[in-house]
Amino acid sequence: MSARHFGVDGCRAGWFCVGLEGGKLSGELYPGLSSLVEATGRAGSVLVDIPVGLKAGSEGPRQCDVLARQHLGKRASSVFSAPIRELLEAGAYPEANALSRALSGKGLSKQTWNICGKIREADRLLQTSDSARQRLREAHPELCFYGLNHGRPMQHAKRSQAGFEERLALLARHLPDVRPFLDNMLIRYPRSQLARDDVLDATVCALTASLPASWRHIPENGERDRTGLTMEIIFPDLSST
Repeated sequence: MSARHFGVDGCRAGWFCVGLEGGKLSGELYPGLSSLVEATGRAGSVLVDIPVGLKAGSEGPRQCDVLARQHLGKRASSVFSAPIRELLEAGAYPEANALSRALSGKGLSKQTWNICGKIREADRLLQTSDSARQRLREAHPELCFYGLNHGRPMQHAKRSQAGFEERLALLARHLPDVRPFLDNMLIRYPRSQLARDDVLDATVCALTASLPASWRHIPENGERDRTGLTMEIIFPDLSST
């Protein structure tokens, strides 16, 4: 992909990537995260909606997840607790849930289990690729929308029509062509591969990637996991504009 800024969201068929340069949007679906990182070339940061860095069972929750929920208020439920690292090799939900309870004292939600495959794929890439480790940064779409909305959470749930329109209108303030872009992506890829929420989420991550001067990092000083990965979430802070 030829662009300067990228946002990525996991989808049914793999990973959906939005590129942004000079206000122009482009989109591409990749079956694997490694091929996506390679295709984005020498671009700067690639903001991805997936946990980067994981705690071990005895270490408590990631502070970035705790702080993200505090910022989002009534949208806090959109932030899933990242699994502990020991769960990445679990073969089935009952095994993972039991292991989580034994090691951390807390069960594992089905929502988190459903994305464990994506988390495992991202973590393996980050452990083996210097390029991925340097460029992949964690973002959270709802936190990005919160930042673009001057520190106010979205009023409506993302999966509702009102929530979809609310988020699309917010993106359109910065990206006038976002609606035809989204329509084109939904024509190009069937719903069995890509949902409209995936396009919204990757787009807001790409927009955030294009606004590095506005970035906030939570926590501000970052945490590192046992493999050296920084556990932080990036979002735009437009509260002073």
